[in-house]
Amino acid sequence: MTDFPQNLSILRRRAGYTQESLAEVLGVSRQAVGKWESGQALPEAATLLTLADLLGCTLDQLMREKLAEEAAPAVAEPAWEEPYYIWDAYSRHMSQFSLMIALGVGVVLLGVALTVAVYGLFGDESALPAIPLLFCVAGAVFLFVFGGLEDENFKKTCPIPPLCPYPEERERFRQLFRFGMAAAVCGILLDVALLVGAAAFWGENETMLCYASAVFFLFLALCVGGIVYLGIQYDKYDENSAERVGRKGPDVGGGIMLTATAIYLFVGFVWNKWHPGWVVFPIGGILCGIVENLKRKE
Repeated sequence: MTDFPQNLSILRRRAGYTQESLAEVLGVSRQAVGKWESGQALPEAATLLTLADLLGCTLDQLMREKLAEEAAPAVAEPAWEEPYYIWDAYSRHMSQFSLMIALGVGVVLLGVALTVAVYGLFGDESALPAIPLLFCVAGAVFLFVFGGLEDENFKKTCPIPPLCPYPEERERFRQLFRFGMAAAVCGILLDVALLVGAAAFWGENETMLCYASAVFFLFLALCVGGIVYLGIQYDKYDENSAERVGRKGPDVGGGIMLTATAIYLFVGFVWNKWHPGWVVFPIGGILCGIVENLKRKE
């Protein structure tokens, strides 16, 4: 029988540690320290030695001696439930927000894919190619506006985003971010290679090239949407994000994509160049990526 759970709580408070601060020093989660103090689990042997050094006691005092509760001075223990509830609410909000913005970007590119496909069906003698794009842009604008208003409303109640208190969750996302970004970039390069191959294979067959371009934009929508989603999620876990350090800047990327959409509509309606005009969107996406990288280096 060991008195480790009770002794750990007493010695921790005597040394001036909270559960979270002790967990941070040990490189474990706060839940792990909570389980130790509740008797649900025991740390590894190496961790026990580290604990004894940190708390200024012997292993015998930590594991076997029955320490009196009153021997520990009253150290204010924060209500850990509140910060964890704040993070959970913030995490849910950011997941919803990033999904809406990523969907908005993907819907715009989906509209381009449908427009090019319709152009391949009806040619340049009809105004039908513009209809799918207009519907998709309207849907994307709804997602952008609604998501932006929800984000502003949340920021009024939580002006400074909390840091993630779960080290394991943060590390899992970092691994997902590295894999996801690499896969998305490789996917875009492969998508471009397939489009170039389609152009070489079908040559002057404009209808088949339109269909190939439509498939190109469908796959591009998935890749770019994934990059946008991961980028916003990255800010959620980043300790040096602009919101946490008080830096704010204009949404240059959104302005670039809106400008690209306006140029595409103008070229399409005025000169009826729906098919070659779609090139403004990959150019706009590249510019957005450059701008975001420059912003992160500031």
